[in-house]
Amino acid sequence: MKKTKIDWCDCTINPVVGCKNGCEYCYARKLNDRFHFIENWCEPKLFLERLTQLKSKKPKSVFMNSMSDICWWEESWIELVLGVLNQYPQHNYIFLTKAKGLPYRFFYSDTFEYKDNLFFGRSITRQKELSATDYCNFNFWSIEPILEPIKIDFKNNYNNIKQVIIGAETGNRKGKIIPKKEWIDSIVKQCDDANVGVFMKSSLKEIMGKDFRQDKLLWDKE
Repeated sequence: MKKTKIDWCDCTINPVVGCKNGCEYCYARKLNDRFHFIENWCEPKLFLERLTQLKSKKPKSVFMNSMSDICWWEESWIELVLGVLNQYPQHNYIFLTKAKGLPYRFFYSDTFEYKDNLFFGRSITRQKELSATDYCNFNFWSIEPILEPIKIDFKNNYNNIKQVIIGAETGNRKGKIIPKKEWIDSIVKQCDDANVGVFMKSSLKEIMGKDFRQDKLLWDKE
């Protein structure tokens, strides 16, 4: 499994590479442009053999799609991936999507038994994306990169969310947005009022200073 600088997981495995979302700040597409994992980034491909790395007996928190969005996974791919994950229940598996709902097969597959170690998050960058969230299927949100102030109505709409991860845009993209501290402070207050955990990525350390914070992660069983 590939070690990662992502603060909230131990490692990454990417059984699928490619995405059709077209985000202007996408680091994964830049990596593919550099290393040419697949020929056409907008045509995701399956690399099931990568899952042999899960044989490690030591439990790990594994981010399963740092190089794709699960909303573009074919249903047959989902079945194949879950079939392999089922053989390694010692790990926690973390998935992210920008879609407002999750592929049906993630929840109703007959090939996967250990659903308590699957964690699903929605990736959000702007208020309008939050407004469209189908919150029932998600454990957490990843607000990264945060591109504007965001107001969250936890009490009436999003009471299934147990944690919010917040991060700034990285890299040197032209037009890169540097978040303001008050944006983060506002989200933290909203989370605290709703008893929702907050985990700030290291990209916010300089901005937040003494207010930088990383609560215990949902998948951290220790």
